[in-house]
Amino acid sequence: MDLTLDPEEASLLVRVVRNRLEELRQEVHHTRDSDDRGYLKHKESLLQRILGKFPPGMDESAHQKGYTQQ
Repeated sequence: MDLTLDPEEASLLVRVVRNRLEELRQEVHHTRDSDDRGYLKHKESLLQRILGKFPPGMDESAHQKGYTQQ
């Protein structure tokens, strides 16, 4: 599947994925059940893979600029 995003959309998506990744790390830290912990770590790995597909040096604040320029 290919997904084409403009710079505003891409920067917002990266921000959302990074925020969820931070939340997941906290969940992993507080989860005692090994099966649940394994699943959370799997989701963390998937989010890392998604982030790795965005170009390095991408303008991660493009979504903010789009709002302030209106």
